[in-house]
Amino acid sequence: MEDGVKDGYLEIQDGKFVNFSEEAPKEEWIDFGKDRVIPGIIDTHNHGTCGYAMMGDNPSEVKGYLKGCASQGVTGIFPTADIEMMEAVADEAMRQEAAKKYEGSKILGIHSEGPWLNRTGEKGIRRGWPEVKLEKAQEMVKRAKGYLKLVAFAPEIPGMDEIISYFLSQGITVADAHSDCNYQEAMQAYGKGLTVATHTGNVMTGMHHRDIGGLGAALLNDKVDCEVICDGMHICLDMLRIYFKLKDFSRFMMISDCTQLSGAPVGSYQGFEPGMIINVTEEGFLLSDTGRLCGSSQPVLYGIGNLVEKLDIPMETVVKMAALNAATKYGFSKEKGSIKIGKDADFVVISDEYKALATYVEGQKVYDRAEEGDIFNPEFLDSLEPVGKE
Repeated sequence: MEDGVKDGYLEIQDGKFVNFSEEAPKEEWIDFGKDRVIPGIIDTHNHGTCGYAMMGDNPSEVKGYLKGCASQGVTGIFPTADIEMMEAVADEAMRQEAAKKYEGSKILGIHSEGPWLNRTGEKGIRRGWPEVKLEKAQEMVKRAKGYLKLVAFAPEIPGMDEIISYFLSQGITVADAHSDCNYQEAMQAYGKGLTVATHTGNVMTGMHHRDIGGLGAALLNDKVDCEVICDGMHICLDMLRIYFKLKDFSRFMMISDCTQLSGAPVGSYQGFEPGMIINVTEEGFLLSDTGRLCGSSQPVLYGIGNLVEKLDIPMETVVKMAALNAATKYGFSKEKGSIKIGKDADFVVISDEYKALATYVEGQKVYDRAEEGDIFNPEFLDSLEPVGKE
């Protein structure tokens, strides 16, 4: 809970936490034994999971995606959708709002990573970027129907100042992503109104003793909130220690950056990335044959386990980075982000192995591992070709 770890009983009415007691209630109650109950995770950067992707124009993908997210402990989500998928995501969000009934995670907004990116960094390949046109930004806002909350791009691309001003005028948060800015250039971009560092440390200029780059700017700028992937591969755990020494925990938001292959069975597959074999390891990571990371496959809940078990950060601190900090950043903290009397009953029951056992959104059970097991889209799995299959 917001005021610490407690043993006891939570009472829920009309989708809200209404009471906490150390004494067992007289009414019927659900016993989760010694399993931990944590606030529902809010993931604001997630491209896909469990065989579902937020790409293209297939509305049927959205519900499967939301169920997959719920199976990983996510109660509130910003689907990272491409422009073709934004309308379908917005329509599902409006349906949720109207019905107040959930079958998976609740859509809290839409995130767009790009389309104006300048891919650099470790093994980065420069691919150029689409033409910078205000009409494209306006189309994104129109398709998202009021749900576009976060747009990330490389601010150094020529012509982006007009785009920045437009999104800010629409009340949309703008982020620095896939950027080749040095320290001074990144600080100038943050001065124009960017307030989020996308997957901090990844696909941005790193720290050097003569120029601490985009990474140094993100960590030293007090007005910037930093997304952080805590799977232990996108950022090594020792670098995370440095992050948390340089910047207060309250300015970090844990994200998954998951892709469609998150949760896929161990094996080697082709067909996901053109001309590339993707290896799903025992640990659940996605690697090309050359060892390049191909997106994240581990959910935020896995990262929570890393921070608590390997870095010895208290669970009370970690869950704020996984839920409350994002709720605060994007204006949901009065209702979401923590277990507190009066807030929405968004919570997850987790195992000692950091698996979601049960997930609740506004008091409604949207996932039960005992009944539903692992979630994965069989049609997507069938579309992949295991390497070596005759």
